[in-house]
Amino acid sequence: MIDRILYVEIPVKNIPFSLNWYSEVLQFQKVWHSMEEKLAQLNLPSGQMLFLSETSDNTNANFSKNGEEHSVIGFQTKDINELYNTLKKSGATVEPLVIDPEGYRFLHFYDPDGNRLTALCDSIGDEI
Repeated sequence: MIDRILYVEIPVKNIPFSLNWYSEVLQFQKVWHSMEEKLAQLNLPSGQMLFLSETSDNTNANFSKNGEEHSVIGFQTKDINELYNTLKKSGATVEPLVIDPEGYRFLHFYDPDGNRLTALCDSIGDEI
């Protein structure tokens, strides 16, 4: 019945600022922005869409489980070290790299609006 996830929508406080952050830091492609709707679309090169929805509410796209904060969006990267360095250089909050028993490397970080995001890298490489 359902074939795939088409898009994810997350709350932000300032769409122009967030559009720039996602396009410059994470290299999403800006598609459109509606000031009237307070909504913007960004795409990844592989076609997945991310919508930014401007709100004055004190909210973000995170949840907790057993007292631990979780991301609602997980990305895949081929170079987690480059992503880590780019995020740190941008001033983003970045948590220490996590390597699970199977060797997958996870990087948890926050966008400027406090949305917790995760990146996964399944290639073996040096730790940060």
